[in-house]
This record gives sequence, structure tokens and C-alpha cells, in this order.
Amino acid sequence: MNDRVLAKQFAEDAGTAFVAVIRQHGRPVRLQEIRDTLVDVGIRVEDVNRQWERLRGLLRAHPNIAKPRPTIYEWSPVAHRSRDSLKELAARARVRAPGWFVQAHVDNIADSLARAETTGPRAQIGWTEQREQEKAALLADLVGGAELVVAEGHSATDVVDWLLAEAARRQLRPAGRLGERVPFDRALHEPVGTPHPRPGQEVRVVRSGFSWSGNGDDVVLVRALVS
Repeated sequence: MNDRVLAKQFAEDAGTAFVAVIRQHGRPVRLQEIRDTLVDVGIRVEDVNRQWERLRGLLRAHPNIAKPRPTIYEWSPVAHRSRDSLKELAARARVRAPGWFVQAHVDNIADSLARAETTGPRAQIGWTEQREQEKAALLADLVGGAELVVAEGHSATDVVDWLLAEAARRQLRPAGRLGERVPFDRALHEPVGTPHPRPGQEVRVVRSGFSWSGNGDDVVLVRALVS
């Protein structure tokens, strides 16, 4: 998600922007870092603080957001129990809650129900297992194809070119190539070491990242490592 998209998202629904910032960091993140991220994209600090005070209770109750220490937030792929989500939704049934909050609990309950339907001879695997199985099958296909490229006598560069072609076929686009010097974008790049670069500061890519455009919008799947 680039800076303009994040700023627009905050203007339309601040809660979704807070959730996106917590999720995109991929690690425990301090409240001050969340504020700084939003201020860096042009949002007034007064607006960030006002919306945070309004929404922090919902963010703490989000099924995928953990709070390991005071002022520290972390995205967790392991959500609350479905019973907890159902209780949370029931408690707020008479209060208008934002869609991003309700949908997170609905998704959690739906996924848990899918997992529960895995007993018996005609059972299907749960959605989470199905996603993991699909990812494993894709990786197996890529490894097998790379082996064929090598067996035909091609170089490591040829293997990388073949993998990039396969990535493009699956609507993956490199978000910074190894060795490139690019302006730093917090949404696309993950700094290696400290201090962190300023937005727009020139950095060097030390590992490529990738974006996916399968749903019509660019989604950053892996941020490029930069130094």
C-alpha cells in the first residue's frame, strides 16, 4: 500500500488504516511508530490522535491484533477462538460497529466453522489448511520447473529469469530488484539495520519484494529489504 492509498484510506475509514499499518509491519509495533507512519503520509498528528482515541477499544478487541505489552501492538495470524468473536459481536449487536471490525470477527467465525466441518468420511479440509496446501502445491510446481531449467544446462540467471516469468504469469510484480537504488517507501520497503531511512531517501535493494495485482489493486505481499 503506497502513501497516497494509506492517506485516502485513513480519510475514508481510519480504523482500516490503523489495521493496515499494524499488519504491514510484520512485527510488534509501538503506538508511536503507528502514529509516525500515518503522519509521514501527510495526515495531521491531531487527526491521528483523535481517531486513535475513538477506535483504540475496537483495535484492542480485533481478533487478529495482539497487545503483548503496553503501547505495543502486533498482527497475529492466529485469531481468537470463534466463541470469543461470537461473544464480541453479540455484545455489540445493538451498537453500530464499523465494517472492518465486524468483518474480522465474521471471518474468524466462518474459518473456525469450516475447520469444525473436517470430521467424517466426506469432510473437506478447513479454509486455513486449504490455503496452506495451495501454497505448498505452488512451491512444489516452481521447484520442479527450476530443476528442469537447470537439467537443460541453463545458468542461475536463466533460472531467475524463468522464475520471474512465472511470477508475472501469476500477476506478481517485483517491488524493487536486487541492487537497484530507489526512493524509500515504507509500504514497499523493509529497512535492514538502523537508523531507518526517511520517506523518499535513496536506498539500495538487498532482496527483492513483490506485489500482486490479481484483484485489480496492487497488494504488497513481500516488502523489499533495503539498506
